[in-house]
Amino acid sequence: MIAPWLFDNPILTKHARSRLRRAQATSIGLVVVVICSCLLWSGFQAGGQFLQQGGLFVAYFSLQGLALNLVGMSQVASSIGQVNDSGVLDFHRISPLPPTTTAIGFLLGAPIREYFVVLLILPFSFFAAMNSQPGIVGFVATGLVLFSSTILFHLLALTAGLLAPRGRTRSTNVGLTLFVVCCSMSSASVMQGIPIPGLLAAGPSVAEAMLWNNLKGPAGANWPTFFGLELPLWVQSLIYQWPLIVFLAIPVVRRMRSAEASLYSKSTAVAFLATISLLNMGGIVGHKNLRPEWVIPSLLYLNLFMSLFITLAITPSLSTFHNHLRRTHKHKLSRPSIWADESSNRAAVLLLAALTFALVQGVELFVPKVPGAGPAADFLIPTLIAVSTIVYFGFAAQYFAIRIGPKGKIAMGMFLFFVWLMPLILGALCTAAFGGNAGNMVASVSPVYGIAMRSPVALGSSVVLLVLFGIALVREEARLWAKIRDEATPAVIDAETAWQ
Repeated sequence: MIAPWLFDNPILTKHARSRLRRAQATSIGLVVVVICSCLLWSGFQAGGQFLQQGGLFVAYFSLQGLALNLVGMSQVASSIGQVNDSGVLDFHRISPLPPTTTAIGFLLGAPIREYFVVLLILPFSFFAAMNSQPGIVGFVATGLVLFSSTILFHLLALTAGLLAPRGRTRSTNVGLTLFVVCCSMSSASVMQGIPIPGLLAAGPSVAEAMLWNNLKGPAGANWPTFFGLELPLWVQSLIYQWPLIVFLAIPVVRRMRSAEASLYSKSTAVAFLATISLLNMGGIVGHKNLRPEWVIPSLLYLNLFMSLFITLAITPSLSTFHNHLRRTHKHKLSRPSIWADESSNRAAVLLLAALTFALVQGVELFVPKVPGAGPAADFLIPTLIAVSTIVYFGFAAQYFAIRIGPKGKIAMGMFLFFVWLMPLILGALCTAAFGGNAGNMVASVSPVYGIAMRSPVALGSSVVLLVLFGIALVREEARLWAKIRDEATPAVIDAETAWQ
């Protein structure tokens, strides 16, 4: 099953032949071997101390990570962006090549030169590991995490390249590079018990293998756990990375099959957010230093923005929704299915909001409250703000999509500007003119500010918008459904009359 994906993959073969020509491979290999040999020589010249303390292994590992996670990721985004802009990707979609094979061809083929570089560094890295602190166990553990994080970042680049507008590959590469740098720089936060996004990179696993700075701290207080289990950091990294790899591979394969396909099905989208919530709970339960005052707002913001992204990924366009209604009427069903890919996002959005509410309840259950916290520990208002915001955002996105059509994205952007951004601007102006209370009240209309401030004003505005867009969406869906049935009915009557 795996052999056709790798050894009978024309896209992978094409990338290997174009990026590993004999002259290029020879020159790159010579440069890499010379650099690694110089590093090895400098390690021995330092009296063996640099080698035995693991500094040489870290240097080799850093070169491998730089080649795979930065240069390789940029190559993946550029490669898929070029074939998408030129229209070659549409040819791959109509070819008999399976979409999974196409995705693997770009995933492994675009950075194949970087894999070649890493393969050349591998013997030097292994020699350094066997003669220093990591040893064989640390070498294998860090290698697994590096490979896993590479697949994760490359899938992210592949998804971004498929979704990026034509000619925007450069800006996509900049954003992806900043994301990788952010994950790498967050490795220090892992030592404070904050697993994400630090464990998405290989830095914490390297630090664990090198036994740097007594990572566990006093009585293991700062050691990140997973549902209270004190697992090795490389195991926790794999636990966090592979579910994300699976849910990033799904939209890539779906878009390789069709340019019009939604990124996720309704059930997969709900499972995606449930998985993220479960991983977040795994890092929270059993932690000794967490306080609900900052954990719950952080999780609310994370689930809010993840829910908004997932909602946009499952919201069908007007033409897609029309086709779904026509097929429903053709099959003589009483009502359209709520779980089809082309159906309205109402049911999925409600489940996304319910998952966010359940996450907060789980945190309040497992994270002990600070004694004497009083009303500051009451998170009902910000939770309801986040839940209602997720619901009305989904309803609004679906309403604008089926009411206005292709211009619905513009209308949605204008709506978010006036409801989310404009209150923040007016709040800042009111603060300068009238003082802090007036500015806070105006700014708290926006859920971005209202969640942090636990504002009843934000809750009231969110509930009102939820009701308005809920009614508008139901009426619009009913209107389109009635229109489809009315268009089909006269055709049947005319045919029977003509036959008579």
